[in-house]
Amino acid sequence: MAETPTRGDLARAEILDAACRLFITQGYHGTSMRAIARAAGGRAVAGLYNHFSTKEAIFIALIEERNPYDEMLALLEDVSGQAQTAPDFLRAALEDLLTIMPQHYDFLQLVQIDLREFGGRTLGRVAETRVFPRVLAVIERLQGLPGLKPLAPPVWIRLVASLVIGYVVTEKLGFFAPFRQYTHDEWVTIFAGTLLNGLAAEGA
Repeated sequence: MAETPTRGDLARAEILDAACRLFITQGYHGTSMRAIARAAGGRAVAGLYNHFSTKEAIFIALIEERNPYDEMLALLEDVSGQAQTAPDFLRAALEDLLTIMPQHYDFLQLVQIDLREFGGRTLGRVAETRVFPRVLAVIERLQGLPGLKPLAPPVWIRLVASLVIGYVVTEKLGFFAPFRQYTHDEWVTIFAGTLLNGLAAEGA
């Protein structure tokens, strides 16, 4: 049974929500602690310091706590435990990733801020300590399935990340008519087929 959030928990969540909106719309440097306090229910600035020591601490908390990685990795771990072949795994994994990640476009915007303002070190800490160990375990399981040629784990990570992030970004161009000629399921099939089979025609 989930614990009932305390007033402090609710206040902290409200501060993070407000900061996330402001960082995305006004930029990191364009957002002050005073603006966050005002957007978080008209709080006193001093009240923010009961929860976070600095503006950077708020940003770090957003990257650490509002990322989709636990949800994403739980699904990948489940898929990797059920798939019988590597192509089966990749198709199911892409279906999950291409469904989940567009729902977290705000997090990708925070990542862009982290890259710009902090050289990516905030996300880097999360990836190194919490994401990569689980990703590597999934890749190890994938490499034990039949149907794929050997590929080094770093290559898998960058290849799939590039594909998924590219999909999420171009999904925002949904108004572009050629993108609308395929449904989401059709896009998943196209992406999975291209990843598995490449772009070269047979016999080329």
